[in-house]
Amino acid sequence: MLLFIVQKGLNSYTRHGQSITVPDLRGMTFEQLKTTLGSKNLEWQIMDSVYDMNKPPMSIVDQNPKPNSKVKEGRTIYLTLNAVTAPTTEIPDLVGRSSLKYAKMQLESYGLKVGEPVYKPDPHLNAVIGMQINGRDVTKKTKVPKGTTVVLLIGDGLGNSRISVPYLIGLTYGEAEFKLKGYSLNIGAVLVGEGVSDTSSAVIYRQVPEYGPGKSIRMGEPIDLWLSKELPAGITVDPTLYDKVDTIATQ
Repeated sequence: MLLFIVQKGLNSYTRHGQSITVPDLRGMTFEQLKTTLGSKNLEWQIMDSVYDMNKPPMSIVDQNPKPNSKVKEGRTIYLTLNAVTAPTTEIPDLVGRSSLKYAKMQLESYGLKVGEPVYKPDPHLNAVIGMQINGRDVTKKTKVPKGTTVVLLIGDGLGNSRISVPYLIGLTYGEAEFKLKGYSLNIGAVLVGEGVSDTSSAVIYRQVPEYGPGKSIRMGEPIDLWLSKELPAGITVDPTLYDKVDTIATQ
C-alpha cells in the first residue's frame, strides 16, 4: 500500500504520461509569443540573435526544442531573435579585377544585394570599373549595413570600336603588356615555354589573333601569347611593324 501511494505521488509530481506539443514560434512577434506559450504553461528565454533581411525585426528566427517536440509543462523554450539593426560588412575589392558574374557572387556572399548593373564606356568588356550605393561611388573596405544594395559599374568594351591587331612577335612579355594597355587591349592566355624563369623578359614567338592586313580586334578583348626563353629557330621578326600606327575602325 505504501509503495502504491509513493508511486501515485511521483506520477502526479512528474505529470507522468502528460506532455505538451511545442508550438512553432518561428516568425512570431513578442506579443504572439507570450500569448502562445502562456496558454500552454511554457517558459521562454532569449539565447541569441541573428540578422535576416527577409524577416521582420525582433521576430523569432529559431527555437529549441524544435516545433512539435514533446515536453512537460513549465519547460523553457530557448529562442533566437532577428536583430533590429543590420550588422555591418566591408565592400570587397572588386574594381579592376572582377567580371560581372564573379562580382555578384562576392557581394551576395558578403550579405549585400546587387542592383541592376550600369554600363559605362570602357575598353574592358564586362569588367567591374566601379561601385555605387545610392548614386555615390564607394570603394573597397567601405563599411555598410548588410542588405545594402550595391550597383556595379561595368565596362561596355567601348561599344563596337575595333583596333587593328598589333604586331607583338619578338617583344618581351613586359613590352607587350605595356603596348596592349596603350591600345586598350588585354592579355589573354599565356603559354610559357620550358626553361622560362622570368616571364616579364620572356620573348613572344606567337600570338592569337595574329597580326595581318585587315585583321582587327574589338577594344577590351584579349590576345593570347606564347613565350619562350629565346626566339625559336625559323621565327622571323619585322621590327618596322612595331611603329605601325594602329587604326581604329567602327563597325
